[in-house]
Amino acid sequence: MANKPDPHYLVALMNCVFPGGGDPSPRRSDPPPHTPQHGIVDNYHVNVRTFPILDALAHICVSQGGAQVVAIALQLDSQNQKIRLVLAENTDVPGSLVDHLTSVWGKLQNLSDEYAKQRTKESENPLANSPPIPPKVANPLKIEIFCDIYQYSLEKQIKRIEKWSARLTDFIGDLLQRRAVDGLERLERNLYSATVALVLAAELVSRLDEDPENTLTDAEWETVYRQSMQANEHAKLVLDVDNGLDCENLALEIHDDHPGDPFPLRRALRKLTSLPYHIESLIGFAHSPRLRPALQYEMSIFPVPNQPRNVQLPTTLGQWKSFLEAAYGGHHPSQKAQATKLSSRFRPRDKESSVHYKCPVHCECALIQYLQVKQHNDWDNIRAFNYIGVSKLSCRACCTWIEAFNEQGGPEFYTRGSHGKWYWPWGVPWEESLEEAEESLGEKMARKVYKEYLTQMRLPDPRRRRFADSSGVSSSGAEHHLADDDAARATAESDMAVQKFGGNFNELARAKLSRVQRRRGIPKGPGGQNEPGSSDI
Repeated sequence: MANKPDPHYLVALMNCVFPGGGDPSPRRSDPPPHTPQHGIVDNYHVNVRTFPILDALAHICVSQGGAQVVAIALQLDSQNQKIRLVLAENTDVPGSLVDHLTSVWGKLQNLSDEYAKQRTKESENPLANSPPIPPKVANPLKIEIFCDIYQYSLEKQIKRIEKWSARLTDFIGDLLQRRAVDGLERLERNLYSATVALVLAAELVSRLDEDPENTLTDAEWETVYRQSMQANEHAKLVLDVDNGLDCENLALEIHDDHPGDPFPLRRALRKLTSLPYHIESLIGFAHSPRLRPALQYEMSIFPVPNQPRNVQLPTTLGQWKSFLEAAYGGHHPSQKAQATKLSSRFRPRDKESSVHYKCPVHCECALIQYLQVKQHNDWDNIRAFNYIGVSKLSCRACCTWIEAFNEQGGPEFYTRGSHGKWYWPWGVPWEESLEEAEESLGEKMARKVYKEYLTQMRLPDPRRRRFADSSGVSSSGAEHHLADDDAARATAESDMAVQKFGGNFNELARAKLSRVQRRRGIPKGPGGQNEPGSSDI
């Protein structure tokens, strides 16, 4: 056992104490309370608008249906007109991801050029809102970008549809039992319209997942684009009301007649519209006159190799007890019980005398650590933008490590916040050249984690975790809307689809989502009650 507390042991402790990886006080920061530095331009308000763009770029890099997380950093060399995107995953970054991001970036450059041709006057006020995005400009190119991103992220999107769509339509069915469509209030009407649009889009894309040989025609992709962007617009109107509180109140109202927890309506909407939401952010990026330099510079991408940590945990009750005493700085009454729990949870396998884990270094931590080590290339002297884009909110261990890192007196980095969960296995970033500094950072992190552990243990029910949305969203700048005729066409398609089933929404949903339900076999619960599964989809 080491004399100084090992943060790996404490992360394992937190994961053990809070089953499911949660704790009672998730944090998030939107936008982070810090000063953006080394951004695309030297202006706070403009650089804040870069946050959702980096998050969107990270989000569209996720292709796997399982636990894939991507982080992205930006370095801009204005003197030589170069920009570099630095990517990290919880594993090594595949070449297909680099190719995908390179392709999307090139099309965003083309879209930026098209917007620039339409622009007649540049605003000299950096605080001014971006001018409205002309909805009809380069529409085929926008649909092409949407199609490329959707196809790359298809596996992930299908998983979201499988998990959330039937439960959302069940919820709408319950709502319509209480109020007729004509009697829906404004928020409810937007929710209903968003759901119908999502159902129509899901019907088409589910064909792609059913058979790899299936394709959609250009006209069908246009329908998916229209309905997805229409759903996103309606969903934002629902989620923007009191920051989604009215959405939660509606879920509580519908829940009155059902057992179990209320349907997580806000979460379902965010998950199902996350892809068009982030695509909208990228369209806004291409349109922004102030951020245009980023799309004019020569761009390169560097994937950070992941270096997992091999961690050996304590194996006996005595070893865990000694560790807890060292971390706390003395004896505490709870230590024996917790040491017993830990030694039971992390036991050696049959015929093994020790407990070893290969712990991945999570992408945001790996990225920050990489940026602080000299790589002996031209980018060593180019400071990275201090906001790291992430495809999902950081886990609590990463958030705590970043807090400890930022207290070292050097550069500081931020993500948009934490969903509050503790994951295991989890690895501390490591570099032999930084061994001395890493030891100090590890000790600081360990004490932070143990202090938080003691705080949570004093709560009345430390196992109860409040709801934490792992995806999160960062606020956008200028919004992209469908052209009036496209929006009207999307509405007409939705109305016609409902009327085809005699105005019966439940029949529409059952027919349109039949492929999804056959694949998933989603159990229908009253009010769309939660079923076991990954909370990160």
